[in-house]
Amino acid sequence: MKTLIVLAVLAVIGGGTVFLVNQKGGWSTLTGKAWAITYEVKAQPADTAVDVTYAENADRYRKETPKTFTTSKPLPWQYEAVINAGEKAQVSATPKGDQVLTCRILLDGIKELATATAKPGQKVTCEAVTAG
Repeated sequence: MKTLIVLAVLAVIGGGTVFLVNQKGGWSTLTGKAWAITYEVKAQPADTAVDVTYAENADRYRKETPKTFTTSKPLPWQYEAVINAGEKAQVSATPKGDQVLTCRILLDGIKELATATAKPGQKVTCEAVTAG
């Protein structure tokens, strides 16, 4: 009798799990594989404000295209984001004068995935696709 009750409880839990996953988009949308990305933007001269645009995934467990955010920030600027596997990490900055901007994308705060330096007064962009 106890065995029958245990099996019934396990069946309910398993069925509930399948139901919940299917309600959230199915098994293929759940990845759990994401990358810790650090975006950096620096300038010469250093103490200046720029418009920064960057990509970030809101949920590391759902396979979605990263959302883009734009903000005005003083430099140097650094931000840690999550990018799902196989998606594009991207950061760009637009100067408000003749500054020379440099951007970098780092994996786990260490490995450089992308770097770029723009001409004075020009927008700088760094991008890299994370490994799938």
